[in-house]
Amino acid sequence: MDIIKLAGGSPANFLDVGGGANADQIRNAFHILVADRNVRAVLINIFGGIMRCDIVANGVVEAAKAVRLKIPVVVRLEGTNVEQGQEILKSSGLKFTVAHGMKDAAEKVVAAAR
Repeated sequence: MDIIKLAGGSPANFLDVGGGANADQIRNAFHILVADRNVRAVLINIFGGIMRCDIVANGVVEAAKAVRLKIPVVVRLEGTNVEQGQEILKSSGLKFTVAHGMKDAAEKVVAAAR
């Protein structure tokens, strides 16, 4: 959250789904986030050491479709199967912004929220 502040943003929420998150938990997380009217963009930051990035990306796509997400989503994936995860996001038909590194992610989510 500090890096978002450094990039000029104001975080509305912090949500940790944990290292063993499945699609249902990610979908529930999205429901929580979109219920907060102060949330104008979402930053998903995943280090896929415990969770593979492709599995997380599939869960994010399913969740975004299930809640009919209308706000911008910036996704930073690092770790196991990162290339596959990024490809899943890019080919989903949804408007995810893929970030490379935390600084890039923070700058992109702050810009998207404006």
